[in-house]
Amino acid sequence: MKYAIPFLVGALIFLMPSTRASLKYDDITLIADANPAHPRLLFSQSDLPEIKNRATVPIFKPTVKRLLERAEWQLTAPPLIPSITKRGEPDPPGEDKGLQCARLLQGRVLTYCMAFTLTGQKKYRDAAVAELMHAIKDWRIWVDTAHQPPFDLMNGETCLTFGLAWDWLYQDLTPEERRQLREGVERRGLSAYLQSAHAAKPGFFFTAHHNWNPVCNGGAAVLALALEGESELAASVLEIAVPAMDRYWNHLAEDGGWDEGTGYWTYGHRYAFIAAEALRRAGKPGGVERFQLPGAKRTGYFPIVFNPGLKLSASFGDSNGRANDAVFYLLGRAYHDPAFIWFQDRAPLADVGRGSWPQEALTLLWRPAGEAWLPEAQRDFKPQLDPVYVFPSIGWGMMTPHQPDPPYFLAFKNGSLAANHTHLDLNHISIGYGDTMLAVELGSRPYPADYFSPQRYSYYEITTAGHNTMLIGGKGQVPGKQGKLLGPIKGDGYEALSGVADGAYQVSTTRVRRHAVLVDKRFWVLLDEIQTPAPETAELRFHTYGKVTEPTPRHWVFEQGQAALDIVTPNVEISGALETPAGWIKPVTVLSLKAAAPAREHTLVTVLQPRAKQSPALGRVQSEQGNQQLIVTVGSVQVTFNRDADGWRINNVRLGK
Repeated sequence: MKYAIPFLVGALIFLMPSTRASLKYDDITLIADANPAHPRLLFSQSDLPEIKNRATVPIFKPTVKRLLERAEWQLTAPPLIPSITKRGEPDPPGEDKGLQCARLLQGRVLTYCMAFTLTGQKKYRDAAVAELMHAIKDWRIWVDTAHQPPFDLMNGETCLTFGLAWDWLYQDLTPEERRQLREGVERRGLSAYLQSAHAAKPGFFFTAHHNWNPVCNGGAAVLALALEGESELAASVLEIAVPAMDRYWNHLAEDGGWDEGTGYWTYGHRYAFIAAEALRRAGKPGGVERFQLPGAKRTGYFPIVFNPGLKLSASFGDSNGRANDAVFYLLGRAYHDPAFIWFQDRAPLADVGRGSWPQEALTLLWRPAGEAWLPEAQRDFKPQLDPVYVFPSIGWGMMTPHQPDPPYFLAFKNGSLAANHTHLDLNHISIGYGDTMLAVELGSRPYPADYFSPQRYSYYEITTAGHNTMLIGGKGQVPGKQGKLLGPIKGDGYEALSGVADGAYQVSTTRVRRHAVLVDKRFWVLLDEIQTPAPETAELRFHTYGKVTEPTPRHWVFEQGQAALDIVTPNVEISGALETPAGWIKPVTVLSLKAAAPAREHTLVTVLQPRAKQSPALGRVQSEQGNQQLIVTVGSVQVTFNRDADGWRINNVRLGK
């Protein structure tokens, strides 16, 4: 972990006179930081002494060391050569896909920029300029072959890189270098953007509400801000790009949830907030008011909640990896929220030889120091998070006995099947114990050429069958359908969430509900209720990469490492079987629990207990169902559900002695 500073050591930082207190963005006026001189986008000339001084501040020394190591490694790294092979095809030796090259370019160039700022060594400045010139003169493409020209994610990322580098190095560029860089990026970046905007069919990213919007529009806007006053194209780009990002920001609800998941939260938000920060500092619309949105203030909690512990992601959908980005420092600084600083401080520094986005450089720009609200200034700081945390706007919930660093958790997915990068996964759950996932979310494979075509829904990990949810009549869910997540519902000894997926299946369904009840902060009672006009079968599915055993009838155990998950059903009509689906890219075991007899109504009970492998397994589970009441007994604990006109509802929990 990067920062593990004891309280007394952290407190010494406040004695350092060179750290400037950050101003909460709630207090900033529209024109507070407007300054036409370079640098101006992310910092100004007056900030340079403090940035340089950070090399001597203890809390930044690991970051500075890694940044300089990376800069030195880059000096002898192979050149970046974008491949012109198609998505899913292998690249020639020494080449990478275009989008990957754009990301590596950004990492290299901004790492060189910060190394030059900290050391004054001209070799880093020269290396940054050489990388930029190479991209202009030698790259065969600025649009990834997976996308349609003239402008895409690759171009958006490259534009942002050129904008930040132009602004950062402006005073140290020769007039000829400025001319070549400006003309090159106008031709390959801004002109392509305007061509897309004025096409008979403009690029879809102008009206998208997902990650493509800020990456493309935000990247172009940052470049236009950098060239403002020196490029005739800048004003036209800003007139289009800034209002285009309204669609993205309007999609961010007040609770801060993001329906693309934590991986694309990182991607889209880093570009959205960088653009907003540059616009704020320029005193332009699209800047400070973005930071003042209620959802912007809360959105940093979304990845904190769905990335529990130190290693896991419990997110859903495509590319749902763990968030790790310096944008948390920007958010922490903007809102004086120590939770965002705490979360990113715990992320490990990337290996020197693994290029990516410029985390160290942006950390040194954005991570505050020497202020009383920071986590290192508070003894044993931990964020204050609800143990059962719901993002109603997207239908996602996290259930734990306590936060942060829960000992075990159940992540619950509902919401929209029209969301970008979503799967057909209403009422899907994943379960983890410590840093081990036991009932797993498969995520996505490396994107094949047809992954975002109608063929998408033939890939196993996209289908309903590829999730820990239910099939009805052997069928899954329908793209575009809408579900909702209700709760949390609280009572003595329990908290509950209920997922609604009525009418979301390929077969006609009157009611499809999943109730997850966390009992005594120890185990979950899962109640699935299904009603259909015609008799149908029902099947519950649970995926694991661990070992599966059945120590007693209708009691299965997933074991992986030192963690275990008990899965017990009292339903005698349920038959269990293990499957190894051929459609996934690596071996995974599926526990299939089937009610094979077709019926118009199924009420299925499953009890789930994550635990240490050596801890006692779940005790005996029984259920007794009448017309209006269902009682589930787990050892000495009794969980009662009552039925009303809208189906089953948790009524009470009685804890035995």
